[in-house]
Amino acid sequence: MADKWSTKDQRMYEHSVLLGEAFPHKVSAIYDSKQSADQAVRSMVHSADIPLEQIRVVQPGDPDMARKLEPETTGIAWTLAKSHVVFGLGGLVLGLLVAAVLATSGPAITRSSPVMTFIALGFLFPVLGLLLAGAVALRPDHDPMIEQTRAATQTGHWTVIAHCASHDEQARAKNSLGHSAQTL
Repeated sequence: MADKWSTKDQRMYEHSVLLGEAFPHKVSAIYDSKQSADQAVRSMVHSADIPLEQIRVVQPGDPDMARKLEPETTGIAWTLAKSHVVFGLGGLVLGLLVAAVLATSGPAITRSSPVMTFIALGFLFPVLGLLLAGAVALRPDHDPMIEQTRAATQTGHWTVIAHCASHDEQARAKNSLGHSAQTL
C-alpha cells in the first residue's frame, strides 16, 4: 500500500503545472506481427514493470486507433485550460512589469504616456502568452507518433504504445523495447 502512495506522490511531483494528463509521456514501437507486438507488451509488463493498463496495441485497420493514441481526453482538456491560465496570467504580469520599467525609466514616449504603455503592454503580453499556451497545449510532440502509427496500421503493421507517468517509467519502457522504440 505504501508503494502505491509513493508512486502517486512521484507522479504529482513530476507533473508540470501546465499538464493535466496523468500519463504525458509515450513510448511506441512498430511490429510486423501480432506475436511480436504481444512479446513487446509482455516485455514491458515483466521487465520494465509497466502496468498492462498503460499499454495499448494498435492493430492494422484498428477503428479505435485515436482513442488508443490519446486516451486521456479529459486530461488534454485540463492541459488546454491550465496552460492558457498560466501563460495568460504570466503574460499579464510580465507585460505590466515591462510597462512599469518603461514608464519609469524608458524612452520619452513611454514616460510621457504611462497609461497607454500599461494598456498596450498589458494587452500585448497576455495575447502572446495565450498564443504560446495554444502551441504547448496542442502537443505537437505527439504528431510524429500519430503519423507513424497511422502509416503502420495502413500498411498492416502493429504498434505498441506505452503511456508513461514519469520519465523513469518512459526510460524503462524504451529500454525493454530496444532500439525500435520512439519516445515522446
